[in-house]
Amino acid sequence: MHENHNQTELRTQTHDGVTWVDVENPSQEQLSRLERDYNLHPVHVKECVQKVQHVQVEREDQYLFLVLHAPVLTARKEKIYISQVGVFLGKDYLITIRSGAGPCISDLFEVCNLSPEKAEEYFTQGSAYLLYRLINNLLNNISNMTDDVNNELDEIEDIVFDDKESDAQRIGMVRQKIVRLSRIIGPKRFILQDLAEQVDPFTGQNVSRYYANNTKMVSKLWEEIEEAKETVEIYKDADFTSSTEQTNKILAILTLVFTFTIPVTVAGTLYGMNVLLPGGLEAGSWMFMGRYTTFAVIVAVSASAAIGMYMYFKHKKWF
Repeated sequence: MHENHNQTELRTQTHDGVTWVDVENPSQEQLSRLERDYNLHPVHVKECVQKVQHVQVEREDQYLFLVLHAPVLTARKEKIYISQVGVFLGKDYLITIRSGAGPCISDLFEVCNLSPEKAEEYFTQGSAYLLYRLINNLLNNISNMTDDVNNELDEIEDIVFDDKESDAQRIGMVRQKIVRLSRIIGPKRFILQDLAEQVDPFTGQNVSRYYANNTKMVSKLWEEIEEAKETVEIYKDADFTSSTEQTNKILAILTLVFTFTIPVTVAGTLYGMNVLLPGGLEAGSWMFMGRYTTFAVIVAVSASAAIGMYMYFKHKKWF
């Protein structure tokens, strides 16, 4: 028998005596209803909609309580934000209270709702197995995002080390994703280990072997995200160094151009003054080498000074 009830945002489906209740951004009335109907501790219900970080599973007489965090990509897939999910695991029910969009959980709920085969597979093995599938689906979603981050790092590597351009903004966006994923994955290592140890004694079902797979998977994801964190820091430093070198090269060229033009600038400034100077208009231009003798002498002196500075800079290995 399969039932489905829609109560505004409170969605419920039951199969083979196991009930899954899912609600997103619940109202106080809905929270009170769940607290009353399933005898939930009011502190736990309150924590579902607060920003908290649980590092252990809390056990009550009638249920296990934990808080999970799921990554959610923005529409343009540029950033990751964190969605919180409060989970109540009873012997014959599973309650998920989401404070924001949680596509991996919502999608699994719809799959079970629309596919009798999937509902048969997930629900008939008990509420603990259903929670295992939910967490596994969440970890697969995190794994996909981690793979996307690694692909972005591969693309950034080609940009960073070709010394042609800087991509600091993109590196910063990838760093943000890595930090968010790290904040999500880190606590799960302890939560899932704790859950694997408690689920069998509480439910009386032999499902801990499934939860052990989730524990191994989250450990692998942690290693991957830590490696990605180290890699992006290397790329950040390399990009900064490359950008600094490019800036220094540009400044060096501009400095040389400015320095080499100092002699001619000084000469032009002097001969532009309203004072008598040798070869000036008032004193009469030099003509011993023709009409342009004064100009030739000024250019020669300026070029000699510039060449002298060039040879000195070269000797000092300043460029």
